[in-house]
Amino acid sequence: MKLDGTMNTHMDDEKTGMTTQTPSDENAFQKLFEASLAELPEVRRGERVKGVVVSVDDQAVVVDVGAKAEGSIPRQEFERAGLAVPSVGEEVEAMVMSTGGPSGVSLSVLAARRQDAWRCIEQAMENDGCVEATVLSEVKGGYRVAIQGLEAFMPRSESDPNPRLPASELIGRSCKVVILEARRKPENIVVSRRRPLEKEHAAKRERFFATAKVGDRVNGVVRRMTDFGAFIDLGGVDALLHVSDIAWQRLERPSDILHIGQEISVEITKIDPEAGKVSVSMKALQEDPWSRVGERYEPGMRLTGTVRRLLDFGAVVELEPGVEGLIHRSELSWVRKDVAPTQVLSEGDVVDVAVLDVVPEERKIRLSLKAVTENPWQAWLAEHPVGSRVRGRIKNKTDFGFFVSVSDELDGLVHMENLSWDEEPAEALAAYSKGQEVECVVLGVDVERQRISLGIKQLSEDPFEVFLAGVQRGSAVTGKVIEIRKNGNAIIELAKGVRAHLARREIPRDRELSEGDEIQAKITEINRSRRQVELSIRQYERDEERDAVRNYTRQVEAAAGPSALALELQRKLLGVKKEK
Repeated sequence: MKLDGTMNTHMDDEKTGMTTQTPSDENAFQKLFEASLAELPEVRRGERVKGVVVSVDDQAVVVDVGAKAEGSIPRQEFERAGLAVPSVGEEVEAMVMSTGGPSGVSLSVLAARRQDAWRCIEQAMENDGCVEATVLSEVKGGYRVAIQGLEAFMPRSESDPNPRLPASELIGRSCKVVILEARRKPENIVVSRRRPLEKEHAAKRERFFATAKVGDRVNGVVRRMTDFGAFIDLGGVDALLHVSDIAWQRLERPSDILHIGQEISVEITKIDPEAGKVSVSMKALQEDPWSRVGERYEPGMRLTGTVRRLLDFGAVVELEPGVEGLIHRSELSWVRKDVAPTQVLSEGDVVDVAVLDVVPEERKIRLSLKAVTENPWQAWLAEHPVGSRVRGRIKNKTDFGFFVSVSDELDGLVHMENLSWDEEPAEALAAYSKGQEVECVVLGVDVERQRISLGIKQLSEDPFEVFLAGVQRGSAVTGKVIEIRKNGNAIIELAKGVRAHLARREIPRDRELSEGDEIQAKITEINRSRRQVELSIRQYERDEERDAVRNYTRQVEAAAGPSALALELQRKLLGVKKEK
């Protein structure tokens, strides 16, 4: 041990294997360390440096920039600059913000990015160019936009050619913008996305209208939809795709088939370069289903379809996509006359129908709903033939008769003329009231016209036919005058329920008739279909006079003897017989 208290003892390697440094060795190491530090480059505030990431934690990213101290970058700067947080070993570029502090060198990637952004912005302004930007959020009057770490403002009017473009279509998306205004101090940047889009669209429109023509098949993207159709971006040109041109089947709205952003193929149907308007069609590229209707459908077929629309005059039924038929309101029900379609069907109903008529060239198919069910009049007639008897209640009374309910759905008409054989129709009708139960005879069923004719007087024998069974033309009858008409004609009652007509010319001139008089006359005409009997007093009296003369002549001839001539003839006749 030396006097200065320092130890410089070297122990033999064989004994301890350790070497003890002397003060002279420590001084040499200090000098070497200071010399190595002197050789490291010094970084200055404001410089841009590159370094390798040596560690990453929740607060900072530590970078070895080859300086006397390591550099530290706040982790959140990477997110604000739009960069991913680097991993250990990756190289980053940053700007020196300060040196010599307790944490070493302070770096900033955001400041570096901002410096680059300003350089890019100034160059774009000089060259009338565009820069890349990202729309961050919506603010009052427009949007907040990021340009490589710098924040800019984009007025809403400068966001898109379509002023109604929703904010959701912009926020979070990158786009090209032009610089409308830029100042470093105070920092203020105003940009426009609309202007470069319009410039780009104008170039595309010019190319489109220079080459496109009607009939061209083109591809496009659905950009916007309305109730009447969709607007398709054909590459700088928005074309209208009307809802009727989307598909052959009828659509309520374009969204039934299309959605925003969908790529479709269409055919150009109209083009107006001067107005800048284009119309396109999807269904023009599809087969017209009506081209096969004549082969697939024929009258009498029974089909199943879906009710798509209800109109005042009927229901439209879809038989297959693009092919529809109409059920007229008269074909909806057998029993409900002129019924409103909404009372029978609802949109979306699946129904069985019968085809009545097919006219492919007019794109028309007539359908019937009632034709697929049994005709209730036909079925009722099969169970109630003409001449049978039915009972029912009077459902409705009119001036000409009343309707009798003969089933849950059907009514029959009893006309006032079929109420009584002998009463006046109006008088007979007055004796019946609504709700009264009556028995009737089935007179006839008109299936086509859907009518049932009933009668009540037919429950008893027809006195007219009973009367005619005992008389004929030329028969003498006795009757009572029940009416004298203004023209002198008379109505004669021959029996109960049997009336005859006596014309004035058939009454002797010297004879005056009054109501209540009994007369004798002869039947001169019988018309069963019209239930008419014609009488004549003149004929009766002429025939009576002629018969009286004949009878008188017979009586005279019987009372008088044979004449001389008769005797002579008798003698001669007897003489001839003797000779023989």
